[in-house]
Amino acid sequence: MLQIQASGERCLCDFTFDFYWQHQGSRLDMDQTVSGISFREMVQALRQGETIKILGDAGSRLGSSLGVDLLRLKGKGGPIEAAGKIIVDGNVGSHMGISMLRGAIYVSGEIKSPLGNVVQVHSDLTGYNKFVSITEILEKSMPVLEPNAADKNGLSICDGILRDTLGARNPTDKTVRLQGDAGMSTGILMRSGLIVISGDAGPNTGVLMQGGRIVVRGRTGDFTGAEMRGGEILVEGDAGSFTCARMKDGNVYAKEGKPVPPARMQMPSSRELAAISQALKIPLLHAMMYRKLCR
Repeated sequence: MLQIQASGERCLCDFTFDFYWQHQGSRLDMDQTVSGISFREMVQALRQGETIKILGDAGSRLGSSLGVDLLRLKGKGGPIEAAGKIIVDGNVGSHMGISMLRGAIYVSGEIKSPLGNVVQVHSDLTGYNKFVSITEILEKSMPVLEPNAADKNGLSICDGILRDTLGARNPTDKTVRLQGDAGMSTGILMRSGLIVISGDAGPNTGVLMQGGRIVVRGRTGDFTGAEMRGGEILVEGDAGSFTCARMKDGNVYAKEGKPVPPARMQMPSSRELAAISQALKIPLLHAMMYRKLCR
């Protein structure tokens, strides 16, 4: 077990090294150390199934993309099934477990909102709350703590906690139903399934989405469908500005939105209008107010 004395440092155990491929070390040096242990050593240990214990408070982005074998860092993509666990004797900053796929995070103190792609489950360590990936729960039909509920069909989230990257990389045909608002990057890199949000969703909804469907009963922030590769996004309200930026494929349906060329706004077909009516539970006449945003 590696032990780290922490004082609120951000990006501990971050498998992306704060998106290293973008900044090439200008924001985070992989070999920079905290308590004598480098960020690179933290990730390598977790990739090999080891445990990291953090004594003190961890900052934001703890365990980002935990358990992901990232293509951007010469990995093969997909989950690392043997990923280890992080134990924090203290508090944790915001965005814990963004885009997390495997492993577990145990926290004894408080966690700032928003969370990442994680939900609380029964803890096997006394005095710690345990969090695992929402995507793993969908794949393996794992039980969760109330008020949330999981079954063979998917997951219902009712705890009122704001989350970024909800359903990241989901490969299953299951459904996530969220009561309330979602944070940014809902459904990032998802390949299948359905996410239904009863409230609003933040910017970058459906970013890099490859398949499946996202239904938002409120509005979304800017950059909805950015770099989208496939699937559908239905927004009951406004889809924001810069919609479909760098989109390759897929469709966004919304009452309003400002697409980035070459994406454009057009009338849905009669079949698409029927699908909008059914998904949003609105009369067909009201569905005719919606537009299709696509390439």
